[in-house]
Amino acid sequence: MSIDNTTVAQNFSDRHVVIVGAGITGLAAAHQLLQQPHPPRVTIVEAADRIGGIIQASPFAGLDLVDESADAFLTRTPAAMKLCAAVGLDHHLTSPATNHAYIWNNNMHAIPTGTVLGVPGSHKAIWNTQLLTKSGKLRASVEPFLPRAIGRSTDSLGAAIRSRCGNQVLERLVDPLVGSIYATDTDNFSVQGMPQVAELLAQPTSLMRAARNSMQKRTSGGPVFATPITSMSAFTRAVRDRIVEDGGRVILSSPVRSIEPQGRSYVVHLETESLPADAVVLASPARHTAALVKQLSSETSTQLQQFEHASVIMIALTISRSQWPQHLTGSGYLVPKPVQTGVTAVSFGSNKWAHWKTASDEMILRVSLGRDGAPMHHLDDKALLEVALRDLRLHLGFDAAPTNMRFTRWIESFPQYRPGHEYRVETLDKQLHASAPGVVLAGASYRGIGIPACINDGQRAASRALSELHS
Repeated sequence: MSIDNTTVAQNFSDRHVVIVGAGITGLAAAHQLLQQPHPPRVTIVEAADRIGGIIQASPFAGLDLVDESADAFLTRTPAAMKLCAAVGLDHHLTSPATNHAYIWNNNMHAIPTGTVLGVPGSHKAIWNTQLLTKSGKLRASVEPFLPRAIGRSTDSLGAAIRSRCGNQVLERLVDPLVGSIYATDTDNFSVQGMPQVAELLAQPTSLMRAARNSMQKRTSGGPVFATPITSMSAFTRAVRDRIVEDGGRVILSSPVRSIEPQGRSYVVHLETESLPADAVVLASPARHTAALVKQLSSETSTQLQQFEHASVIMIALTISRSQWPQHLTGSGYLVPKPVQTGVTAVSFGSNKWAHWKTASDEMILRVSLGRDGAPMHHLDDKALLEVALRDLRLHLGFDAAPTNMRFTRWIESFPQYRPGHEYRVETLDKQLHASAPGVVLAGASYRGIGIPACINDGQRAASRALSELHS
């Protein structure tokens, strides 16, 4: 977003924006700033020795790169697709080879068609699935006849869905989808944290009709997910490369020690140098950011310390194709919370991605363990593998004999949007702006989990920083 005001014809080359965090949010913010007609100087500082944040890939099972976290992004929210095009990746994207998946509830069940994130859009969607019992189907079927106000006065996603559709729709359909994506407990998760469901609940109709209308509005062209064929880390690398080409600076292995106010500007202190800044974008997780704003707003710092994040373990495995049940042709499965014993989701990577083909044609699985309220990162690799293999035996019906294994621990990496989250973030923004104008919060901890949401928020933060430079 460029600034049109004629007074902004001034050259901002003598102004400096420091971005803390080289995840996709910080990278998107830097890219946005550098696309302005008269861009400021931009420096990204990152505590880790690599860019990407939770986006990471590494060699596995003879393949050059296999993702260790998100392996794709949603295309229906255009931010990621547009950024890919801006950095020259739009012709290097691929999409899943299969578009169906399962929910395991004492057996494998296809995710019902005619649903939006598990919310049924018709009575047919309810009665055609075996995931719900007869009583569960009857309860869900009365949703269109309930008073419209039911479920719309709460900011608990779980409470809203339970009150409108019943326990089974929440526990066997909505929670596996939302809970597994966000590693969350939907009963303690804000409705606003899931914008698609929040939009359905905001409609002046039944939830079922709102879901049906949403599906009818969807464009039929194009896949739902996309990814660079050389892994998601190619995306962050391409954005970083464009930032450097455009004159931006990226400093790795440099945690921020403090941010010191200096008149109307700031000094960002690193271990090795201090950077004067006219604006600062804090694209780091809330708890890390808390220490950085202490000198700027002690109240904001205290509140940021209270934000919660869940931990997830991702285990990549390979097994012989001869072991694989031929009827499981989908992209993976999710496990409802009431029947979880460790594993929350499993991606059938070799089914999902045609380019994940090993030399020995083994099957790649990516197994997720741990969520909000059920941490597992304290277990060592041996114990985690035992849990994973036990659950795979239960879910898939055979004893998997893995030939390759990779363990990735994402400690406190999944933000948890508690009920009231949106109001808390608005309050924090106002507090910080009042005490430290030009310092902007951005990223998954605040305004949307998922790659497109983080890109959107990085770009919003860049626009806010630019407006501060102009003021």
